Amino acid sequence: MDRRIEIVNQAIELANRFYQHHGYVSREWFKFWQSPHPQERLMFEMVCEAFDLIQGTELMDIVNELEDEGLL
Repeated sequence: MDRRIEIVNQAIELANRFYQHHGYVSREWFKFWQSPHPQERLMFEMVCEAFDLIQGTELMDIVNELEDEGLL
């Protein structure tokens, strides 16, 4: 599997965990970054910050690449 897809899958899982801490549940592999709901988008923005801080990974760049390639 493409390592970038693995990274995005990890990010989605973490966003879902953050969302659950707020008392919500999302669909499996929900694309938080595409949601019109500000709370859902915020969960993914927090994950982006965490990935950048801990791993130096520009998560949204990876998401955009994969979407451009039709892989997400």
